[in-house]
Amino acid sequence: MAVAAASLACGCSASAPSATLPAFDDIETAPPAIQAAAEAVVLVSMPGFSATACFISPDGLLLTNNHVLGVGVCPVEGCYTQLTFDYQRGAPLQQPVTAFVVPKAVDVGLDVAVLQAYSAPGGATLATPYVTIDSRAPADLLGTHVTVVGQPEGSLKKWSSGDVVDTDGSWVWTAAFSLPGNSGSPFLDDHGHLVAILHRGPDSLDLVTASGVNTYSIGTASSPLIAAMGEPLPASMWSIAESTTSAEVASQDLIYLAARKSTANVDGTPQLVLSSLGAACDAALAVTDYASPEDMSAAQQPCFDSDNWIECRADALTSYAVCPSDTNEWQRRFQAVFDTWLSFNGELELNEVSFAMASLSDSMADGQKFGAQLLSQALAEAQPPLDFDVALYLAAFQISTYQGTSIADFTRNYTRVPDYALEGEPLVSTILWLNYYSVLDNSTIEGLFGALHGDSTIDLGTKLFIEQAEYSRGILP
Repeated sequence: MAVAAASLACGCSASAPSATLPAFDDIETAPPAIQAAAEAVVLVSMPGFSATACFISPDGLLLTNNHVLGVGVCPVEGCYTQLTFDYQRGAPLQQPVTAFVVPKAVDVGLDVAVLQAYSAPGGATLATPYVTIDSRAPADLLGTHVTVVGQPEGSLKKWSSGDVVDTDGSWVWTAAFSLPGNSGSPFLDDHGHLVAILHRGPDSLDLVTASGVNTYSIGTASSPLIAAMGEPLPASMWSIAESTTSAEVASQDLIYLAARKSTANVDGTPQLVLSSLGAACDAALAVTDYASPEDMSAAQQPCFDSDNWIECRADALTSYAVCPSDTNEWQRRFQAVFDTWLSFNGELELNEVSFAMASLSDSMADGQKFGAQLLSQALAEAQPPLDFDVALYLAAFQISTYQGTSIADFTRNYTRVPDYALEGEPLVSTILWLNYYSVLDNSTIEGLFGALHGDSTIDLGTKLFIEQAEYSRGILP
């Protein structure tokens, strides 16, 4: 079942029923040439985000955006990524493949990265399906019908299409629809050949008109892309072997995380990346006069990034995380982050007093108890109203009631919650946590998901999220 066009809420009035809305379709509905080329398109999963890439050679040469696996993400020595093949309706559920990818060509201006994929550092190259690249200059692509194939919002593989309508330098504008997560998607011509690579889609108000939604997507044409593949790596590429400062390590910690390198060369001496993050977090927490919430959030980024690094639970499944020796100090930091935001503008950073705190425990069971205790204390202090941003944390830590309301009943009767559609993804996450702990059975969640699929007020991103959940459980309609 393709995602219906009407599933994207446009804010149009009831008097405009003929509004044209964008849509994605499932790969199994695409023309044969597109289906064949789509075999080379993979979901890329990195700490904190997901995107799209495609293979352009039979021995694992991977093409995506610079902002996906280039400068600021993957060091010159290479990094780990998870690649999921055939993550799409009609295909059996596939487990991600962990690959080690080494940058071969990166162009920041074109937003292009080409990497060689290996089974492991020093291992064999991956044998992969691949798409053929045709060299096409931007001007030559004007009027060409193209198809975008990618993983919107990190969800199941979809396609959309449109003509190339404009150019500017190496960039091409197309009428094809895209969403975040489509970054790195190939633009395919009607023969299934790659003629450009997607960079981004429209921004917010670019979309909305009085009668519907305008769509477009921007990408780099294949001719300048091919030329960039012959250039050396830019000097801005980071090396995890070179000596640097503790402050620089804290600002570039996600590069070390992608490389699964827990220590950095700080002034010629090995130092834990987590130590650099702790020092930078403490410095941010010591400041009391931030000019804006954005300034405080940016300064505290090392505090938030540390969540990706820390795991002390022996029975957790993360193999590359670190358990700090100073767990009490990290408890203090996580609590301080919560306290500073609460006092600054009343915002609730519940992740820091739940999931982050739980990761400092010795086991999953102990973490569940510890996180539930601290979450309950934080909510008792702040007294926020119950909404799905709060409910998902309560469900995750098996707290069954809040302010006299059953979380299960609150979720079952979500339509009684004012503006529930504005909290679509937290609502779905709450349903999933309740099902994980068997509070809601499979039949109930199937019914809830079915109702949300048919709800015209639920946004497209939420419906893609629901599809992922249904696909992973084998209940996709």
